[in-house]
Amino acid sequence: MIKRIFTLIPTTLSSRLFWALFLPSLSISIIACFLLLSSRFSDLEKSLYEHATNITKQVVTTSEYAIVFSDQDMMNRILQNALENHDINSVQIFNSEQEIIAELGKAAPLTNNFLKSDINIAEFSDYLALTSAIHYASNIFDSTLNAKNNVFISSNHRNVIGWVRVEVSTSETQIKKYQYASLVTFIFILFNILTILGVLHLSKILMQPVNKVSLALNKLAKGQFSTVKLMSFPPEYAAIQKDIFDLTERLEHHNEKLLLGIEQSTEDIRRSMDSMEEKSAQLYIANREAMESNRLKSQFLANISHEVRTPLNAILGYTKTLQKDITNKQQRLYVDTIEQSTNNLLAIIGDILDFSKIEAGKLNLESNNFNLKSLIDDVYQTLSINLLSKDKQIDLVPEFGKETPEWFVGDSIRVRQILTNLIGNAIKFTHQGSVRTKVSIASQDKKKITLSFHVIDTGIGIPEHKINRLFKPFSQVDTSTTRQFGGTGLGLVITKKLVEQMHGKIEVSSDPTIGSTFRFTLDLKQSNKLNNDKAPLNRHIILLEPSTTYKSYMHRYLNEIKVSCTSCFDLEQVISVLSKEQRTTDAILLSVTPDEQSVLEAKELILYAGQQFNIPCILMIQPPGQIANYPDLKGLCSDILLKPISHDRLYNALSNLNHTPIGLQPQQPPKSLDTEKLTRLKILAVDDMPINLQLLSHWLQPNGIETSLAYSGQQAIEMASIEQFDMILMDIQMPEMDGMETTNELRLLEGYENTPIIALTAHALGSEQQQILASGMNAYLTKPIDEEILLNTIDNWCSNTETLQDQIDAKLINIFDLEKALDIVDGKTDIAKEMFDMLADSLDAEKKLIQHHLAHQDTEKLIEVVHRIHGASKYTGTINIARHAGFLETHLKELELEGVEGVAEDFIEAIEDLLNHRQLIPWPQTLDSSTTNA
Repeated sequence: MIKRIFTLIPTTLSSRLFWALFLPSLSISIIACFLLLSSRFSDLEKSLYEHATNITKQVVTTSEYAIVFSDQDMMNRILQNALENHDINSVQIFNSEQEIIAELGKAAPLTNNFLKSDINIAEFSDYLALTSAIHYASNIFDSTLNAKNNVFISSNHRNVIGWVRVEVSTSETQIKKYQYASLVTFIFILFNILTILGVLHLSKILMQPVNKVSLALNKLAKGQFSTVKLMSFPPEYAAIQKDIFDLTERLEHHNEKLLLGIEQSTEDIRRSMDSMEEKSAQLYIANREAMESNRLKSQFLANISHEVRTPLNAILGYTKTLQKDITNKQQRLYVDTIEQSTNNLLAIIGDILDFSKIEAGKLNLESNNFNLKSLIDDVYQTLSINLLSKDKQIDLVPEFGKETPEWFVGDSIRVRQILTNLIGNAIKFTHQGSVRTKVSIASQDKKKITLSFHVIDTGIGIPEHKINRLFKPFSQVDTSTTRQFGGTGLGLVITKKLVEQMHGKIEVSSDPTIGSTFRFTLDLKQSNKLNNDKAPLNRHIILLEPSTTYKSYMHRYLNEIKVSCTSCFDLEQVISVLSKEQRTTDAILLSVTPDEQSVLEAKELILYAGQQFNIPCILMIQPPGQIANYPDLKGLCSDILLKPISHDRLYNALSNLNHTPIGLQPQQPPKSLDTEKLTRLKILAVDDMPINLQLLSHWLQPNGIETSLAYSGQQAIEMASIEQFDMILMDIQMPEMDGMETTNELRLLEGYENTPIIALTAHALGSEQQQILASGMNAYLTKPIDEEILLNTIDNWCSNTETLQDQIDAKLINIFDLEKALDIVDGKTDIAKEMFDMLADSLDAEKKLIQHHLAHQDTEKLIEVVHRIHGASKYTGTINIARHAGFLETHLKELELEGVEGVAEDFIEAIEDLLNHRQLIPWPQTLDSSTTNA
């Protein structure tokens, strides 16, 4: 108990001393009060009991004779004498039958039977009830009464003639108790108050030296050494005083040394800060120079792109023009070589520009639906035509996991570029064997799928110590001047950057004796488009394919479309199987190698199967095949498929088996342009390079298009003000007035508000499409320009009734609401544009903050940034950002970072959409020219 009390006592030394002195006195006083009160209360109660018992006995003794002789007066006098005692409330006399025969005073009702020979005392809240029997001593009389009245219950009560009941009040005793308790309490309180005053005084005296020591230590801690030296202590603390003074001397000495050290350190820091400021200034200047250098590099790349592509445009254009009229094989070979070399040069320029865009962080990924299987088939078809030769016959095999869907949402152009680089390298460095591409699902959730790609070849391989060179810019595994394979060394670098931008990872393993395997992953979104499940064909074919790898690939796909297959290794086996299975065979799938012997054998087999059994043949050839040199063979087969075989083309060929040879079918004329509509067109071509204008004339005039040429922007404006044109082809980079400035001026001329203006540009950096549309142009074509694409573009835009504003509104409809932005500020354009610019200028930095906080899993800071953008977007008309910011903020507050990646990606895409289309917003012209939108 005492321990518990001490735990409740404050922890200061003075308080502990006070309680240590006061608690014993308090305990003794409490015990004394308890003993006094209990003793006094016991005496009062004992006195009351004795007094009540005496009165009861007195009444019993005096009332014996009165009851025997039924003397009522005597009974009343006895009762009157008893009530003269002031603490008696009532007195009652009962006969042997418990009936009241005399009563005086106010008595409480009886609650129990009191037939007892001894005195019975009952306690109540404010009185005592004493009951006692009245005995008669005469035995004769007792026997007489007993014979007449049977009022006794037992033999023990045969001499009882009545009872007396006395009620005694306890109020006076209670008052005495209260008075005594009050007195004791007063004495207790007075005693303890005096004790507290004495203890406080005593503890103060005892604590005074301790407080002085504490004060001295406090002064020492604050460094007030002189004050401590002036302090005095009681004589009994002389030793402590001496120790404190010694400690003061030491601390004072150490403090002086510390101050000297601090001053020296401060001086050193000041000098370091001066040096850091100088270095910071130098770093700032270097950073500015680096930024300027990067800007000049980007500008240089844009200019060099224009300067290189412009002459290449003319070279390719005139090369294609020459190819139409050249009949001499040797001259055609020369022209074809020029075209191929020009295309190679364009590919190198494209790699350099892509690398520059990636390094500058200006390569934005698009999002569209695409069929991955068709994309890989197209990549294989394109690469096989360009890279395979007569001496390089390798198997190109795409493989897909069973659960892998066909349709995805992503940047199909960049996915194609990645696969083209890796598969192209594999084909280039493989002389025999195969190149396989495996696609499977690595992981999947509701919003995205992570695909795993394996590009496996059986080529020359890469030595292990040279693998680290693969992903370095402008680096080759073989850097010698006698190396067999050339290239810029940028393909794999661009591939790695693109994979990482799609949140994937790329790695390579290689063995010169086996080949190489490139593995990479890509994050793509799920598409709502369903796989085009093909109906079972339920056919039987004979397959002649010498390659075991390609035969296995064909078997897997034929089983998927329910086509049974009998495989053969040579022509004799095909004829043997055909004679046995002629009735169940629907077609022969025949692989032909590009040599005369194979073509001759194929022709004999096709004629034999067609004439004898009426079974069609489908040819499979691998580029560069010479099948075009054998028109008689081409006219005999049902269909011709180019290896690697596309699943869709093989399915269509087997679905539409034609027993009539291709050469005998009526030829469908190729789809052509509406030449009658083109002959009515008048087009103005604007370019500062005469050779480009001359090339455009050679393309347009033979199609009946009236073409006018302008060699500058000013000349184009003058010609347009005099004559009305149906379309304008506009070069971008021109001296004095560029294409965008010229377009702005043309749009101000009457009749040219919605005239199609098509940009001809060689630029490859930045968001050119948005800048072009913002300047008033409708579309753009990238140099070098293809004749067919140019004519199709002219045909499409001259028949398009959509105005320029309709085109811009269609792009902005889900991104920006101009009417809402103006309504918020009561139609004040300058204020609305200023608020929008403040938000748009900060979005690039805010986007980087969001990506940083996401990477560091900082939910609170992420909510703060998103909330800031969400609030600002509600007042600037940026409806798409406001919507996605609301989604992201709600998700973070309710679910925190659980599944936030997809929502955050949508929000970042909304920011990028706004920044890319910022220049397209058609702000109204204001009265103040200083706030007019350019």
